[in-house]
Amino acid sequence: MRLLFFAMSSAGYGETLIGMSLARQLQAAGIESFFVIEPMSEKLLRGSGFPYVVLDNSMGGFATLIVDETVRDFRPDAIVLSDYFTYCGVFPKRYGLDPWFIDRYGLPIMPIDIWEWANTEFAVDVFHGKSMSVNRRIMEMPTHLRPVPVCHLDSGPQVYPFRLWEGNERVSRRTRHHLRETFGMAPEDRMVLLAVAGWQQGRYADENGDRIADQVPELLVHYLRQLPPSARFVLVGSVPPVLAGLADRAHVIPACSPSRFNVLLGSVDLVLTLNLGATTLARAVLSDIPGLVLTNRFDVPDKPDIDRVEAELSGLSEDVRSWLSRTLPMYPFRMWPLGFHSFLDPVAAGNPYLSTFAHAELLDEPAVLSALHGVLYDRGVQEGLAGNRASYLETLTDHPGTPEVFTSAASRLGLV
Repeated sequence: MRLLFFAMSSAGYGETLIGMSLARQLQAAGIESFFVIEPMSEKLLRGSGFPYVVLDNSMGGFATLIVDETVRDFRPDAIVLSDYFTYCGVFPKRYGLDPWFIDRYGLPIMPIDIWEWANTEFAVDVFHGKSMSVNRRIMEMPTHLRPVPVCHLDSGPQVYPFRLWEGNERVSRRTRHHLRETFGMAPEDRMVLLAVAGWQQGRYADENGDRIADQVPELLVHYLRQLPPSARFVLVGSVPPVLAGLADRAHVIPACSPSRFNVLLGSVDLVLTLNLGATTLARAVLSDIPGLVLTNRFDVPDKPDIDRVEAELSGLSEDVRSWLSRTLPMYPFRMWPLGFHSFLDPVAAGNPYLSTFAHAELLDEPAVLSALHGVLYDRGVQEGLAGNRASYLETLTDHPGTPEVFTSAASRLGLV
């Protein structure tokens, strides 16, 4: 069987990595894969062993000619969208194309369904008071391939959960020691990884989104500075300049090759993120690496609303109150700085994945500091989270393997 993957993310690697992981897991079943990508993902595909073609938005509508040629030469049996949400948005916005031009190939379409679309209202909360409508076409598609994590493990007539990542990112003790030595770290130091995707530091044509993208790192630095000197930080990707305030405790690394990032990820003591759906966090959990997610549930339009936040949190530190006063309006987010808070309610509800890492509300300074200190230094907290990860990983191990899950989905489409 041959699969044509559309991995069209133009501002982050997560969706492309999930597609590549699926393709790699299917190789043992003799399934061949070809990728259609945007330029930024070429770093991931180059050297991966998967054939690919690059589309650029300068092509406009002529991009379909490249896809026509690819379909003619590769002769796929099905199309995989990696993922559905990205695919629906990229072609209209960047190419001026109806995304469903692929219907003309007469091939089954298998969407990777990262956000459990059937459980949503097809409206995504973004920035302050805005909502983005999403095409409902996925509901007409017989198979929804859901990566676990972040999705639930529950199967259904349309739902086919598969393991997001196969393997373990943990590195050898020798590699870990060499990396820390390179960074000038002592054996007892704690290494915290914060990866910032390009989309988290882009310009959004929305003043609230731009402001929250700029201001939240300032608050994050305030928290991280309060950790003991043994806490060191590895900042990867589109790192906000304000994080340079961590000075000699931080190592800033631009977006790097997959192999180098894998070594970094496998060597750290904590993955810190402000994105509940981060692929890096999911890979950390699957590799038994601790994680901490910071989110914000509060809508704070004006200064009088700060008192409400203070009441709900049973107090606000003076630093947070001052920061919040300068930052208003503040909006809820589970994916900083976009929002996606209420949109992710169905994914978060009753999901055992959320028990595998620590979580704190961004505006709750004592809770954030307690979570950071606990994951890094408190044996009881570490053992509790490790037990939750072990239980979750055991459940995943008992789930049918990805080739078996995919075969079931392909059978529903008459491909096998």
